[in-house]
Amino acid sequence: MGKKSAAEAEKTRKLIVATARELFAEFGFAGATTSRIAKSAGLTEGAFFHHFKDKKALFAEIVKNLQREFAHSVVVHGQKEAGPLEQFIIGARAYIALSQSPEYLRLVLIEAPTILGGENWREIDAVTSLSVIEPALVAITGRDNIDPAVLRPMALLVLGLLNETAFALARRDDQITIDDVVDILELSISDWLHRLDRPKAASRKISATSVAANGKTKSLKAGTAS
Repeated sequence: MGKKSAAEAEKTRKLIVATARELFAEFGFAGATTSRIAKSAGLTEGAFFHHFKDKKALFAEIVKNLQREFAHSVVVHGQKEAGPLEQFIIGARAYIALSQSPEYLRLVLIEAPTILGGENWREIDAVTSLSVIEPALVAITGRDNIDPAVLRPMALLVLGLLNETAFALARRDDQITIDDVVDILELSISDWLHRLDRPKAASRKISATSVAANGKTKSLKAGTAS
């Protein structure tokens, strides 16, 4: 394939992706048929299947594109602040707000887990989101590097909190506000930073003591009640 043909093929592929993205957002995955996508792009279905093996593969590419664009927007919002922590908090607030945009909400949060499967969707989400969250957390600590065994759990905690908040807001949960979630996030990061300075063994000992004390309290309450 010559350079011109390769360029034309790439142009056609981008046209299909752009057209399908608009149709998926308007009609959903089921409503945006391959024939509808091809016709709207001024192509034949044969041309469509030359570039994508099926509609699901096309949808997956669009979801990945949306996730990358989303992550970039979050980073840009965070850069308006000076300090790493302030950037992270502003970025988190933007993450929650942007997640409620109709296109992102419908395609990424509502349809993607079902169409792509929960495991595939979480993998796409994690790869994209953690590539932004983890470096930001490292920057907040002011350290050159952090043990992945310490960094990854915190990054997953942040990602889980933000995603579940997005879902809660989408279903109009009146017990959730962005301000409350951001406050919890700040407290969690503060606690995490504090624990980074503790020896791991001491931290585990404190946790084990707390669990034991909690169990003893429950036993006492049960005995009193009986």
